[in-house]
Amino acid sequence: MQRLIYWSGQYLLAAGSMFALLLAIDLFLRGAAFETVWRESLAWSVLAAAIFIGSRYYRAAEGPGCARKP
Repeated sequence: MQRLIYWSGQYLLAAGSMFALLLAIDLFLRGAAFETVWRESLAWSVLAAAIFIGSRYYRAAEGPGCARKP
């Protein structure tokens, strides 16, 4: 249960920070309206966070690199 809480927290942190960053870029640099860009920013942040955290989970489950034998 502890691992689920940890990885869920990591996912929410990654998705939330990516959403804020993508939304800020769309709003301030591109000058788009909030109503038109929030869904796209949310979709990209959820997808990117899933890939990012999935790869981190895979590496963590694999164990340290020095523990593997050739």
